[in-house]
Amino acid sequence: MRAFLLSIALLACAAILPARAQQPLPGLTEGVHYRTIEGGSPYQKLPPGMVEVAEVFAYTCPHCAHFAPMLDAWKPKLPKHARLVLVPSVFRREDPWARAFFAAQSAKSLAVLHPRLFAAIHETGELPPNASIAQIRAFAGRVQGVDTAAFNAALQDDAALLPRLRNAYEFIVRSRIEHTPTLIVAGRYEIIGNNYDSLLANARSVVAALAPKRPAPPRKPAPKKTASKKSVSSR
Repeated sequence: MRAFLLSIALLACAAILPARAQQPLPGLTEGVHYRTIEGGSPYQKLPPGMVEVAEVFAYTCPHCAHFAPMLDAWKPKLPKHARLVLVPSVFRREDPWARAFFAAQSAKSLAVLHPRLFAAIHETGELPPNASIAQIRAFAGRVQGVDTAAFNAALQDDAALLPRLRNAYEFIVRSRIEHTPTLIVAGRYEIIGNNYDSLLANARSVVAALAPKRPAPPRKPAPKKTASKKSVSSR
């Protein structure tokens, strides 16, 4: 099997990318509401006008476990031009948690399994933080609503898994992620906050500042002036 290389070249390139001038976001302050990511780009390609809100998380992170239900409740409040995507932290090819995330996604079981994995580590103790793929597979098999056959097949499908793992890893590198959870908007703005509520509020403000500009309504033509008729005097 091919080794999943952690690209040293990519790390080097990220350090020397040329700075791109970014216009400050209206009504917001750099270093207070957000940090600009020079050379950043979104995790996924979205339709024109759509803004990506990416959360980089780790199942083993207790802060991510606490933040997850808050993020779920916040997601429906996003405006129509924004979309939330989840990005599992990836640091090696065989990362069992990232593989489980993408496998659950492929098996259309993520909505069920995602909160249960957090709970299994941080609440019930059913899974240790260093759980193996075999342990995660066995646990998923006991979760009602998980398509076990599809999940197990997806776990073994390297042709589908490796590109996703690589994409997540490269996004984390070019975004210079240093902790989890982290919110990245449009691939260019890392959200700053003193607590989870302010993090979500600032993310919403950045999303609003990036809303597509509505075209100005067409100007109505000025009414035509009718020439006044001069009376013709008869001789």
